[in-house]
Amino acid sequence: MASQFSEHLGVIEALKDNYRRPDDAAAVASVVRSQQNAAAACSQREDEVKEAIKELTGRVRSAEQDAAYPREEGAHAAQVAALSAASAEAHENVDALNRQLQTLQAQRADIKAQVAALQRKADHIEQIVTDAEPRTRHQLSLYAHVSKITWQFDAPARVAGTVANPMRTFDFDPATTPNFDIVNALWDLMGTDDA
Repeated sequence: MASQFSEHLGVIEALKDNYRRPDDAAAVASVVRSQQNAAAACSQREDEVKEAIKELTGRVRSAEQDAAYPREEGAHAAQVAALSAASAEAHENVDALNRQLQTLQAQRADIKAQVAALQRKADHIEQIVTDAEPRTRHQLSLYAHVSKITWQFDAPARVAGTVANPMRTFDFDPATTPNFDIVNALWDLMGTDDA
């Protein structure tokens, strides 16, 4: 009797847990939104970096052309030094932006891998739910037949229903009544058959 009761409790708890957990879908949706936001930010930053690289490349070309233009001997050397310094700084900036671009591309690849892993996990969870639901429904059907309980599901926050033979109704609030007391009351109702 105790093992049957334990099995029934396990089925009920499994059902409660199964229907109480919307967090997997919410977590996947949150991660997908985060991935989309991060991908958009990466894409925008890549565009900005590309524009900055184009601008700096143009400035480097302009600086190189200005550095090659002949001037007076003293002024030319000073201008060449200034332009060389500007060119070196521009090259450093281009290198830094290229490193940022590579970092952003690596982050984007990591995010894509995470999204793919989460999608695989969501598919796996969906498969588990799909496989477990018919089995759980069958177990509930057997449980309802053996226990002679007809459950009322119109109030999901309550444990309510009817026990047949003789007909008796029950309605418990799990928020105010401990599970132990609810289970004992249900066993008492099922154990008082007139047959």
